[in-house]
Amino acid sequence: MKLPFRASINLALGVGLVLIVLSITASYSTINYLIRDAQRETQSQDTVILLERLVSQFKTVESLQRRYLLTATAGDLATYQQARERSQQALMHVLTAQELETGRENLHLLEGLIARRVESMEQAVAVRQSLGLEAATALVGNDLNRQLHEEIDGLVARIKSGENRTLERSREETRRSAQVVKLLILLGGLLSLSVLLWAVWMMLRSQAKSRRIQAKLADSEAMSRAVTEGMAEGMVTATEDGTIVNVNSAARYLFGYRQEELMGQKVSMLLPTRYQMGFTAFFSALTERPRGFRESGAEVVGVRRDGSEFPVNVSFGDVGVGGQRLFTAIIRDVTESRRISEALRDSEALLRQVTDTVPALIAYVDRDQCFQFHNKSYEEAFGLATEQIHQKTMQEVMGPTLYARVRPHVMDALAGYAVRYEREQALPGGERREYVINYFPSYGEGDEQDKVVGFFALGNDVTELKRMDRMKSEFVSTVSHELRTPLTSIRGSLGLVWGGVTGELPEKAKHLVGIAKNNCERLIRLINDILDSEKIESGKMRFDLQALDLEPLMVQALAANEGFADQHNVSLVLRSTKYPVRVNADSDRLLQVVTNLLSNAIKFSPPGGLVHVVLRRDAGRVRVEISDSGPGIPEEFRKRIFQKFSQADSSDTRQRGGTGLGLNISKAIVERMEGRIGFTTESQVGSTFFFDLPEWREAPPVTAPMSLYAVARPRILVCEDDPDVAQLIGMMLDKGGFDADIAHTAAQARSYLRMDAYAAMTVDVKLPYENGLELIRELRQSPRTADLPILVLSVTAGEVQLDGGHQALGISDWLEKPLDEQRLLQCLRLAIANKRGETKAL
Repeated sequence: MKLPFRASINLALGVGLVLIVLSITASYSTINYLIRDAQRETQSQDTVILLERLVSQFKTVESLQRRYLLTATAGDLATYQQARERSQQALMHVLTAQELETGRENLHLLEGLIARRVESMEQAVAVRQSLGLEAATALVGNDLNRQLHEEIDGLVARIKSGENRTLERSREETRRSAQVVKLLILLGGLLSLSVLLWAVWMMLRSQAKSRRIQAKLADSEAMSRAVTEGMAEGMVTATEDGTIVNVNSAARYLFGYRQEELMGQKVSMLLPTRYQMGFTAFFSALTERPRGFRESGAEVVGVRRDGSEFPVNVSFGDVGVGGQRLFTAIIRDVTESRRISEALRDSEALLRQVTDTVPALIAYVDRDQCFQFHNKSYEEAFGLATEQIHQKTMQEVMGPTLYARVRPHVMDALAGYAVRYEREQALPGGERREYVINYFPSYGEGDEQDKVVGFFALGNDVTELKRMDRMKSEFVSTVSHELRTPLTSIRGSLGLVWGGVTGELPEKAKHLVGIAKNNCERLIRLINDILDSEKIESGKMRFDLQALDLEPLMVQALAANEGFADQHNVSLVLRSTKYPVRVNADSDRLLQVVTNLLSNAIKFSPPGGLVHVVLRRDAGRVRVEISDSGPGIPEEFRKRIFQKFSQADSSDTRQRGGTGLGLNISKAIVERMEGRIGFTTESQVGSTFFFDLPEWREAPPVTAPMSLYAVARPRILVCEDDPDVAQLIGMMLDKGGFDADIAHTAAQARSYLRMDAYAAMTVDVKLPYENGLELIRELRQSPRTADLPILVLSVTAGEVQLDGGHQALGISDWLEKPLDEQRLLQCLRLAIANKRGETKAL
């Protein structure tokens, strides 16, 4: 924020005064520190001098004591005693002169050592007087006296060394403090000079600024006029009584007047005569508005100089100029925008008319799940009026029951996924219709271009198609079953006749019977393929999934097709792994797949060719490859090779036989067993068809026995692909009082759930070949498992939970791996108790 000139000068003076006070205060404090350091230095020097005097006196006492011991005269004894008194006085001087707490302990220790040494010296004097010189000499030279002498010398040296260090530190601090005083005085002077120069500069700057303001005022007025003239909208300025005082070029062009024709005229002249009286009253009311008001969006009719009328949008406001209140009007011609609006309304009406005639449910739903658009079919399907659907939520329109079924699909669409599902819905008259519903996410614009703002809904009524499909399936099934009985008799009879039961046939007759027999076999295979295809489509094909060794099955398939290979002069070769390979599959259906692939490979191999069957394993998958050396698959046929009744050439059926259903049926069977089928081909080299199946891994038994009291324990289904983790979870559950069954894939879990009822279930999100959440969504749609308590156990449970969109799955809890045993057991007990309606504390 920029301060006024006077405030800036006052601020500069205040800052200068504060800097001077701070400089003086800092200098005064630093000088006090210098005085204190000088006193400390003097004290340390005095202490050292007193110590040296004490040491000198004490050495004199020791010398006089030894002289007395040698002479034993009364004079030497008196001299010794006088010296001892002087040393005691010197010690007292040291004790009273030392005031630093750091040396007090050492001085008291010195006092004690000297006292002990004096006591020892007195003992020596007494021994000399009583026992003689030799005894006194022995006492003086003992270890205790030597030790006391050494300790006194060492302690005095330490005290002097400490005082010398203190003296050096004091001198160093004094030098630093003096340097700080110099810097403070210099800095204070510089700052004061800077403030003075700044104040002078501000005064000079103020004078220059005053001159610039005068020039800017003139420029501003010119710029304001230029801006006004350059506006695309017209602007008219009038006084409080409605007299025009300024009109920009856009307004002049808009109304067709020149500047002099408008100045001084009433502003009402710009409106048709029929509106002028009302506008005059409106303009007079503007004077009662508070100053600074703004009003926009008023639409009126303007009139040009030639008398033509046109719609305009007007915004009003006021300004104060030279103490006078003026009113401004910003005028914009809305003729084109009205035309565009009308065109949009016509377009919307046409779009609604088109969508209303489409026999499908069409709607747009925003991110809050509110209908923003719908066609007539929606109203007819739900029996509601337009206002009962528009701006209403999906739950309000569909009702809680239907909304609960479609909510997971809605959440997926709002998460950015295209959704397709089927639902059955009752019409208002009670008739039930089947729909195929598609949701297409809609993304925003600008800052929301990567965010889903809603979705489009398209629902097609497939009731009749479903009915016709069921009729077709029933017709095919009925005809096929009805044909099998007579064909069985025909095939048996032809076989007996061809075999000679009626006697030896002539060669020509036998050839004709053979043709009839072979075509009867072809017809039976066609009927079987049609029945299998119909079973797969209707979901009626049963699979008996069991763990089985794959190599013996391959050997059996090759043996069964060896005769067919001999007919085409083709050899079959099997290559397998060294170790047994097991899969979870239906042996009959898997044999059907291998037979189909072998039959094709044999038919398309040249005479004398080889068909290689390779069995391999990799990363938990088992692959079976069947390779021929035929002409390869044409490019245009590769995309539809697994479709029904697909033949690369219309002549294939006649030349090589077949219905065109074998690969389609094989694909469906492999996928139902959690597998994948595909092929590779090269022109004039050959083709390789393969299918992958998950390798079966035997899980250790983890089902716990009955408790000691023979009370059945709750049984938990654990869906976990890792055998070690599954075993660990089973042990945790056994310890916690639960029985457990282990499923390694989603298919195994479905089999367990069909055979038994469980108190709860745990599911890993990342199951092999299928997402765990998709399995849960499927279970929630079945009445048998709709209320089954389910816990999600996964290393990514937290991330999946935060991702949202899974609230409708009814998941009891989300637990991350590695698992906490107590938390797992607590969550299971709570989930089971909630299902039973128990309210007691767990």
